[in-house]
Amino acid sequence: MPDPYLYPDVPVLRNKLEIKTEKTLDLVEAEQSRANMMLFYDQDFTDFTPAGLQQIHKFLFGDIYDWAGNYRIINIQKAERLLGGRSVWYSNDEDIERDLTAAFQAIHDFDWDACSREEFVSALTHLFPPIWQVHPFREGNTRTVVMLMTLFVEAHGYYFDKDLLAASAGYVRDSLVMASIDQNSEFEHLERILLDAVCTEPIEPQDEEAPVEESTSKYAKYQKEPYTPAPHTARADD
Repeated sequence: MPDPYLYPDVPVLRNKLEIKTEKTLDLVEAEQSRANMMLFYDQDFTDFTPAGLQQIHKFLFGDIYDWAGNYRIINIQKAERLLGGRSVWYSNDEDIERDLTAAFQAIHDFDWDACSREEFVSALTHLFPPIWQVHPFREGNTRTVVMLMTLFVEAHGYYFDKDLLAASAGYVRDSLVMASIDQNSEFEHLERILLDAVCTEPIEPQDEEAPVEESTSKYAKYQKEPYTPAPHTARADD
């Protein structure tokens, strides 16, 4: 079936600004969602449910897309270089609500306040990728889940180095891919960056004038190559 999220004349997501160049849309969307993230951090958010996830997505992307905050109505895929061009198997559109409910239930069943920081991070590493694997929205899933994770961590009394994850977008996505391939999932890489991101003390801002080896040692190990996000496409079985 034709992808209803795309313009009929160009393969670009329909958007409120009527931008029909993919590169331009990517830049505008990135800047707007980043600005909205900063605004959302100032809100008193505690709704760690599927509805809360929808609220975050709508806030981040509502200036750009009419469908922001709404579950997708088609099945999607995305070629992953780590998987030899194959896609993670995202939830079918009719299963999104069911699969999100199960993923959030597993999070609520865990006793987050009765564990060490290392145990907290381990649980985070295993229990948040199932939300990402559902991929409930047409685009913007990774940023929405990372935002949810950030707010969740801070709601439990930790500090979260959100700048580290933002600067390491390619590493974060690859880690979520590897944590979302079902029986072959591996969590080492995601846990590695989350152990650096989840802190018990306030995070000092980077000193831009400090030597690279001093100011970015934690950042540099996750930034191996530039990250250029690619769009999802409709899955052929639709």
